Amino acid sequence: MSKIKISKIIYREDLYPRFKLNQKLIEKYSNSIEYLPPIIINQDDILIDGLHRMQAYKLAGLNEISYETEKTKSEKELKKLAYRLNSNHGFQLSNEEKRQFAIEMIGEMKAEELAEILSVSKRIIEYWTKNKRDELDAQRNQKILKLYLRAENTQEKIADLIGMSEEAIRLIINKFPNNRKFSENWETFKPIIYNVWNLGKKSEDDLDFFGVFPQIFMENLIYYHTEPYDIIYDPFAGSGTTIDVCQKWLRRYYCSDMNVKPGREDSIKQWKIQDGLPDNLPKPALVFLDPAYWIQAKNKYSESSDDLANIELNKFYSIFNNFLKLLINWKIKKIAIVIAPTQYPNKNHEFEDHIFKFHEILSNKYKIEMRYVLPYSTEQYNGTQVEIMKKEKNAINLIRDLVIWDLMKE
Repeated sequence: MSKIKISKIIYREDLYPRFKLNQKLIEKYSNSIEYLPPIIINQDDILIDGLHRMQAYKLAGLNEISYETEKTKSEKELKKLAYRLNSNHGFQLSNEEKRQFAIEMIGEMKAEELAEILSVSKRIIEYWTKNKRDELDAQRNQKILKLYLRAENTQEKIADLIGMSEEAIRLIINKFPNNRKFSENWETFKPIIYNVWNLGKKSEDDLDFFGVFPQIFMENLIYYHTEPYDIIYDPFAGSGTTIDVCQKWLRRYYCSDMNVKPGREDSIKQWKIQDGLPDNLPKPALVFLDPAYWIQAKNKYSESSDDLANIELNKFYSIFNNFLKLLINWKIKKIAIVIAPTQYPNKNHEFEDHIFKFHEILSNKYKIEMRYVLPYSTEQYNGTQVEIMKKEKNAINLIRDLVIWDLMKE
């Protein structure tokens, strides 16, 4: 029988099932060394079974011990073998030791397999692991929801990723809009009841960068004009406000932008509307357009000649004309555009109202469902600018328009 120096054996407490050693058993074993079966180690000399026997050899003053080798391919296999051996012979595991192992391993093993390893019934395993299984199910369901809200992920794709049937995925997804937490969120939500959306102060949820569309406005937009699991396409996703709101209120999203903010690379596709519509974009229920405001935002986003903020007005309209026609041809149900009129700084402050240009493009197929007025703060103008406009007898623009068009029935 093969022997190994005890000093070479690796005892890993994290892999071994015992809570504590039984000193009486060690003394008993030390008085009958010759009758003890060999310990079990794996190919890396890690102890799998026989801790009490190994301690008995030490107590007897011996530095070598008989052993047998069981090859293991993984940490999981190593632990399974240790528990199986300790559950079926010698000083067997206590119920508490078995329960702890069941709780630890239920995410990786089925109840039937654990029952066989620990020599207990499946019913006992299910009783021990109920809370852990509920926790794991909740974590899995949240992962499924997170994947599904990214509109490019189909239920078939999610089923393959999670290792479940499409029907099981569908049932889980359908439960979320009716769950208590989601319902309570809407019950506490206070929509803006007028079509003038005046933001008193910046919300803590809003990111601080030029052109951000406030989260409370996006929440009201989806509250009034979408339903749970509707797909929203935002090709000017910026900081990702659309993503955050959709995740909160169970809307599916597809977001893109010419310049993707760091940290959003996984959820925002780098894309510009000059190239049309992304190939893997599923048909949205609503397209939300918050474009750069041409001369008002020159070089604020980037210095690229392709940036909508850095091009001539005719080209700006041409690009939007082409993009909106793609949406019209696809018969997108709703199109929302938020934009402010332009007052030219060098043309006697001539007034250009972009929203009317967009309506000209859409009016043959779409009707206006609602128009919201989004006032700016007066603080964006300094005293000098105000005095100039007073002398020139020009009113200063202080609004953005948010208009939602709805596809007319043919």
